[in-house]
Amino acid sequence: MTRIASALAAALVLSIGSVCANDLSGLYDTATLQYWKGRYEKSTQKILDTVIWPVLTAEERQRLAGVRLDFPFFSETNKGDPLSFYTPGDGRVVLPVLSLKFLDDLCTAYAWLQINGYNVETISEYTAMLAYKDFPPGRYPAPLSALGIPANALQDHRVDELALGHFVTARTFLILHELGHIYYRHSWNTTAQSRANEEEADRFAATVMHRTPLPPNGALVFFMADAHWSAFPVGYTEAQWREHLKQSGTHPLTGHRLHTLAREMNDRGLAMAMDQLATMLDDPEVQAGIIATAKASDESMLAPRRPGELPRMVAAQSRPQGSARQAFDGAYFGKFSQVGEPQSFPVETIFERRGDKVTGRYSFGLGIGSIEGVVEGGTLNLRWTWSGNYGRATLHAAGEGFSGTWGYRESPSNAGTWSGKHTQ
Repeated sequence: MTRIASALAAALVLSIGSVCANDLSGLYDTATLQYWKGRYEKSTQKILDTVIWPVLTAEERQRLAGVRLDFPFFSETNKGDPLSFYTPGDGRVVLPVLSLKFLDDLCTAYAWLQINGYNVETISEYTAMLAYKDFPPGRYPAPLSALGIPANALQDHRVDELALGHFVTARTFLILHELGHIYYRHSWNTTAQSRANEEEADRFAATVMHRTPLPPNGALVFFMADAHWSAFPVGYTEAQWREHLKQSGTHPLTGHRLHTLAREMNDRGLAMAMDQLATMLDDPEVQAGIIATAKASDESMLAPRRPGELPRMVAAQSRPQGSARQAFDGAYFGKFSQVGEPQSFPVETIFERRGDKVTGRYSFGLGIGSIEGVVEGGTLNLRWTWSGNYGRATLHAAGEGFSGTWGYRESPSNAGTWSGKHTQ
């Protein structure tokens, strides 16, 4: 997250950590859930019976006797969270089929993107959009199609093996975490107690996983996504935390929790990744930036991209053949800077000009902003908007491109510079 994004986000009037009250039970149709229910029941029960149960101590097996896995289609407590795994206190570990399918698809996406050299951050961008962006009811995009993962992704044996490894280890960790709650007879009377319970259940899961041959790599895929539904906003009062707990369930995810879990990891690379995610959860500016970006994004920006590559935007329609190129018309690639920043940042700008009027969009990697302005001579005076914020810019045509300044609110110059060169 750049300081430019943080500065823009800080100017927004946002409720940090506020998740849209979306009903995500329509991510998959009933036929899909019915198909996967039997397969997940069999394979997940096998994990409990052949991976977890044999490595438990006699005392742990005695205390966990009678535990059973339950596989309803949807969460009984929170249809707004597609990663809702829980124990209701009656000896069940509830693993909704929708949540398992969602996690399975994320593991496939993670593996395919990794194997093919693409940026895995699009997974976090996708889950943030589901959590914070308002979609038309019932039109929530499923993971693989939204992320541009090919239908035959698992035909590559490398992808299949890596995805299955992530999914198996993620389920193992999640089951052990819920068993930890049952083992310690946890209850959730206060937010402080809830946070302590989560850390104790994490330690139980990590301790038992050390006895198995499985690394907990899949847990990272889970936490990367779940941060958007379970993270507790920084700086909340006790009353705000209690209300958030009612809305988000009984699994508060905090930076302290992930730092604590990282210390339990034998794999130092995984521990470092957990620590990085924990640091993000503890930074309210970053949280604000993620929410703002999610609100400003759409599915077109989730297409696979290489590290350092900007999200793609659909270019403006090409000019009629033989027509002269006008200033401020078409696709441009360039840079913009912010006052006080030592470096500039890449930005893609697409103008659509009709006479002297110009509309368009721009992207600096954190969602899409819109543009509306008028050309006077060789100068474009425009108004930009991004996730509820706005400002102005004055851009001057220069050869095959433009250069100028941008600003917040009514100033066209108090923020920094903006330039671009024709790409088509």
